[in-house]
Order: sequence, then structure tokens, then C-alpha cells
Amino acid sequence: MLKTIVNVYKIPLLLSITLAVTLIALRVERNSLTIAFIILGSLLGTVILDLDYIIYAYFLEPNHDFSKTLKTFIHHKDYSNTLAFIHFHKNDLQDKILNSALFQGVLAGAAIFVMASNTGFFIKALVLSTFVNSIYRLIEEHLENRTETWFWALKTKPNKIMLYTYTAVLIGILLYCLSTV
Repeated sequence: MLKTIVNVYKIPLLLSITLAVTLIALRVERNSLTIAFIILGSLLGTVILDLDYIIYAYFLEPNHDFSKTLKTFIHHKDYSNTLAFIHFHKNDLQDKILNSALFQGVLAGAAIFVMASNTGFFIKALVLSTFVNSIYRLIEEHLENRTETWFWALKTKPNKIMLYTYTAVLIGILLYCLSTV
């Protein structure tokens, strides 16, 4: 199972670990419990966006073939094949809730709010890790020429300049959030 997780989440895990190290370094944190919360929150943020497929299978389209297969894997506690199935069929679903520009905007606002508040470092790391991974997934969708699925909630799809500007704004928000640590 560990091999499947590493194969599926290679780059997102690398991003989350890098974020955890960055947060620890920016805070110059010495408390081992806080360090553990930062690492745990960052690692958990890697998989939050994949809850989209669980939401789809159980709430949006429970009778779809994808949903039936995914529920079977989960019912039999075959989590390795669940992750592999989600990874290989991630492009089969349209109108995803968590993997969209709409949720990404909400996530950007939540990241600014959480970083400005006195919440614990677990929540801060979780939100920032999810935000970083959503930026990565947007870039991944762009490289695969599938940005129309990311911007499904908008009536018009952005052109390349608008997409690059949008991505730059997201990265700017991320840098701002990191500067407030």
C-alpha cells in the first residue's frame, strides 16, 4: 500500500513535505509537538482534494459505474486499489467540487483567514497544504490541456493570459500567507 501511495502522490507529497519544512523554518519552531502537528497537517492536506471522488461516489452520482466500483473498494477496505482507481480515473469525472476554481477561491480566502487568526498550526498547515496542492493540480490540468474542467463553474473559459494571471495571483496569495507565519 505504501508503494501505491508514493506512486500516486509523489509530487503532492513532495510539495507537502516542502511546505512543512518551510513552515517549521519560518517559525523557527523548537516544540516537537508543534512540529508534529505541522507535519501531520501538511501530509493530510495532500489527500483532502481527493475527497472529491468520495463526495461524487456517495452523494452526487451514487449509481454511476465509477461510484459503484469506488464504493466496492472502500467497502472491502482495499485502500491501495481505491487510491489507484481514483488516480487512473481522475479525468473521467466532470464538474468536480473540490478540484475547481470555485473551491480554489474559497480555499485562498480560507488560507488568508486562517493564517491571520490564532488557530493551531495543524489547521494552518492543513489549509496551506491543500491550497498548495490545488495550485499544483491546476497547473497539472493546464499541462494536460484540461483547464475547462477546472473552470466548469464559469460561463467562459479563461485564455492563457488570464490563466497565467490567475495562477500568479494564487501564488502571490500563497507567498503572502507564508509571510504571515
